[in-house]
Amino acid sequence: MKKIHLTKIRYFVLTGAVIAVAAADFTNTGIGTFCNMCPVGFMQVTAASRSIPQGMLTGVAVFTAVAYLGGRFFCSWFCPTSFISRITGIQNTAAAKTAGYFVKYIPHAILAVSVIASFLLKFPVFCLICPIGIFFGFIFAVLKIFHVFEPSANLIIFPIILTVELIFFRKWCSCICPVSLIMRLIAKIPGYKIRPSVNQSTCLLTQGLQCNQCANNCKEKIEVTKADKEFIEKCTNCMDCVEQCPTNSILPGIKRR
Repeated sequence: MKKIHLTKIRYFVLTGAVIAVAAADFTNTGIGTFCNMCPVGFMQVTAASRSIPQGMLTGVAVFTAVAYLGGRFFCSWFCPTSFISRITGIQNTAAAKTAGYFVKYIPHAILAVSVIASFLLKFPVFCLICPIGIFFGFIFAVLKIFHVFEPSANLIIFPIILTVELIFFRKWCSCICPVSLIMRLIAKIPGYKIRPSVNQSTCLLTQGLQCNQCANNCKEKIEVTKADKEFIEKCTNCMDCVEQCPTNSILPGIKRR
């Protein structure tokens, strides 16, 4: 049986989503961007405007449901940061397991400061540096040339900011991003979860043999065979472990966890 390359499918989905958003804007279809689903953006806009943005409720509800089932699914399948990393070869790295107490709570601090600053300044502050918003800002800046034939400074500014963030903050996804934090918090809620599942009867590690291909190829350095709390919260469902398993012992599955 021919093996399905889920990681390739993932990048096709990601590329297709970016193209769909760009095409919708160019044709004035108006489907919006992922920003309308962003829980961090929702919290900031609520704080800045002192009111609940009704237009974002549906998108945030969908995002919450997906995060509940798939954890950090968005990070590997739809986040533009993954798209940029793929085409540039600049890879994000996971936080070390020995990271100190302070490092682990950086995303919490960033989220709190962003919401408080948004309330005080009446503007969603974190959106100014968020790679997701900046990426689509660059896409729209490019499309603006075709709409009104008017190039802007954003064509230069946005790529510079993205490059700086990806090169100098390679742990952005695991140590900084408040969107990733919210997905991890939602993933803590007990229930049925979609995660890679290990067949213990064929797994080399469970038989006491040297392998560890799943953890070595995992960008988050998660030990899939343990299926512990860290696995449930941090797994992005990228399915790299599924492809790299030499005995095909790992498959996507849904279990109550």
